Amino acid sequence: MTTRPFDLRAARAMRDGLDPYYAVLVFSPAAVGVFGSLGLDAWSAYFAGRSAPLGAASEGLVEAVFFHFDPDMIATNTAKVRAAGVPEEILTVRLEAADAALRDILGAEVLGSAEMAEAAELAAEAAAACTFAGRPLGAANAALPLPEAPHLKLWQAVTTLREWRGDGHNTALLASGLDAVEVLVNAVAAGHERRASIQPRRGWSDEAWEAAEQRLHDRHLLTEDGGLTLRGRELREEIEDLTDRLSLAPWRALGEERTRRLHTLVQPWSTVIAERFLRGYHPEPYPAA
Repeated sequence: MTTRPFDLRAARAMRDGLDPYYAVLVFSPAAVGVFGSLGLDAWSAYFAGRSAPLGAASEGLVEAVFFHFDPDMIATNTAKVRAAGVPEEILTVRLEAADAALRDILGAEVLGSAEMAEAAELAAEAAAACTFAGRPLGAANAALPLPEAPHLKLWQAVTTLREWRGDGHNTALLASGLDAVEVLVNAVAAGHERRASIQPRRGWSDEAWEAAEQRLHDRHLLTEDGGLTLRGRELREEIEDLTDRLSLAPWRALGEERTRRLHTLVQPWSTVIAERFLRGYHPEPYPAA
């Protein structure tokens, strides 16, 4: 088995180490409660929180950016978001939601620590090194002003990095030739998701799911019992490797020592968040040099 290069392994570890810090906006009841002030439920809050940086985005734009969601689910929640308020108001509520969640989970002592301030500066520098061709959500988040409070500055920088990587992941998925539902079936077959969880979270019907399974089987990417064939596993590895290659710019700019330092600082906070909200979280450790 070929060993993946150090920088690709580091890119994967930085994803695992930082993403839960962003995810408080999605999973924390405290965050969802703040969005409730606009009359949004959990799913419309999700779409509001992620799409608000795009401004008054059309339904078609949101569908393009969130391409593995069922279009009907996007249409329903986009309508709720539009009814809730203007994008500027939603962006303000988004920061309030992140603040409420982080205070609830990590506490004032962690939020006011020197380590938090250091992590915020490192993450902001990494986010500033991203380039944005073909990266709509990354670019939209990078255009927002960074908050002064370190824990929110870190959250905004991590969100930019997360959405920027996600844009690159979409590029890798499209390059793979998989459509929106096939992407999810492939992830389930690879063991990265559970159908019972991901299918309703993305809004696809049983008919759409089973048709995607048949298409993958016909292309020799899926076995009779729903696992990945050898070619299916290779395709999954190609997707993940391309995503990592497209995610290297901020970490190369920050340098190995400071990238490792950012991981060291944020990983304990991400672990606390994950233990509370992300069942089955098994982060890839930062690789040895």
